[in-house]
Amino acid sequence: MDFQAYNKILICKDDIHNVLVDNVVIGYQFKIKYPSYRGAFLSCIEALSFEVDGQPIPASQVSFQLNGKDFLLSELSECFKEYWFVRDPATIFVRVFGGIAPGEHKIRVNMTHRVPYTGYFGQYLTLVSDVTETRMAQ
Repeated sequence: MDFQAYNKILICKDDIHNVLVDNVVIGYQFKIKYPSYRGAFLSCIEALSFEVDGQPIPASQVSFQLNGKDFLLSELSECFKEYWFVRDPATIFVRVFGGIAPGEHKIRVNMTHRVPYTGYFGQYLTLVSDVTETRMAQ
């Protein structure tokens, strides 16, 4: 089965925003949604990576924010009680001093995720969502 139609909702239409702390730009953030008609537990995300303007973002610089909590990408596989409802956007925060320059930027999100309700005889349907969109940075 191919659920590629849901990839169009992966990267939210919101702009990219720099994050300030005490008037210092410590990074930037953008939003993504779970690309399915059902939500899933974060532990169903097998791989998640990002690129901005063709440059990979190291996982060590990324925080995944959902349900009022921050997670490292390496922690997602252990989050079997943390549910990502399909209508709730997750905020991706990238820690980089100075943030991102104003203007257009290409964001690429690559996510490999298990569909939890397909686990028959130990085999799960695994989907790859790979989307690139242009968004404005403020």
